[in-house]
Amino acid sequence: MKIDDVKLYKIRCGNEGERGAEYGESQYWGGGWTTHSQIANPMSIHPAYSQVRTSWMGPGQDPYAIRILTDEGITGEAVNYGGGPYACDVIAKHLSRFLIRQDPFNIELIWDQMYRAVMPYGLGGITSMAISGVDLALWDLVGKALKQPVYRLLGGKTKEKIPCYITVHPDQAAHWRNRGFLGVKIAAPWGVSDGRDGLRAMEQCIAKTRRDLGDDMEIMVDCYMSWNPEFTVRLAERVRDYDVKWFEDPLPNGWAEKENRELRAKISPIQLAVGNMEFNYKAFDAIIRERAADIIQPEIQWCGGLTAVRRIAAIARASDMPVIPHASAIYNYHFVLSNVNSPYAEFLAVGDGTKLRPVFDAVIGEPLPENGFLTIPERPGFGVELNEDYLVPISAVPLKVE
Repeated sequence: MKIDDVKLYKIRCGNEGERGAEYGESQYWGGGWTTHSQIANPMSIHPAYSQVRTSWMGPGQDPYAIRILTDEGITGEAVNYGGGPYACDVIAKHLSRFLIRQDPFNIELIWDQMYRAVMPYGLGGITSMAISGVDLALWDLVGKALKQPVYRLLGGKTKEKIPCYITVHPDQAAHWRNRGFLGVKIAAPWGVSDGRDGLRAMEQCIAKTRRDLGDDMEIMVDCYMSWNPEFTVRLAERVRDYDVKWFEDPLPNGWAEKENRELRAKISPIQLAVGNMEFNYKAFDAIIRERAADIIQPEIQWCGGLTAVRRIAAIARASDMPVIPHASAIYNYHFVLSNVNSPYAEFLAVGDGTKLRPVFDAVIGEPLPENGFLTIPERPGFGVELNEDYLVPISAVPLKVE
């Protein structure tokens, strides 16, 4: 079997019921509260861009889809919610040379060639998102060729079903009490840019979330790189009585070893979760080696795909550090199902934040939690299909390989 073509697609809007418009600078996967509610973020220090993420997010954070075709008619597919047209350009004009006429089973070889090939112009961001899409499509293809779900290729089940926590805006937290989820992660509305008022507001927000959920559910806080060490430590002292499980990515990425290691010690017993915006598996190695986190959260669709996350998990296993992939996607679930050191998964409630629905309309067949647990169907590959109604072919022509 050989790869003979690569197809790339933009994705139309659909989650808000507006088919036809393409994703662009003002659109984003998920919609609803994820884009139209106040959420502290790295741009919050700039007042003009502090309120709504769509005001500053560009096409580099748009989704794209990839389809890899073979000479035997077997295809592999994936959707990535980051990279957009830029990642598609990288795939079409560069990474395709490592795919065309190659054996799709040689995933490790292809991954290593892509990784080394982008070194001159970047090992993170767009290039990593491009590699991730290719890698996930290859795993899907191999699973389909063998007529096996991907989790079996990774070693099989380590659990029959996956416990989930759910991520929402704090305004919607109360909707998820007594619905089977192990906990709720709230997106922090306030951060460093809000000063002492922000500390007070976050304290009140976490206190209300505990009242909303009662004593039986975990509370986690997604800080989205909008805090600093002082804000994080002072807030940790204020919320000791509310049994917060973790603060997630309070500091901007790139502060892997020293700042996070020191911060972790200061906020204990609140745990520190890190990894949403780390792209290179070597960065995770540094975090784990220096014990600069309690929980590792790689973004499978951003950090290099399943191949990269397997490397990260192998490093983390030696330290018994849990690996909980960031965000919700079928790719995460296959990994979590197969990995002993991934006890649960994240599920993102999009739209108005009160209902269970897929993150993407562009994917058909993705399972939803039932009473807070996910069960993965035993379908080949990742067990999902691309929804043609939401795909817009990209005209970029893959590089010719002689």
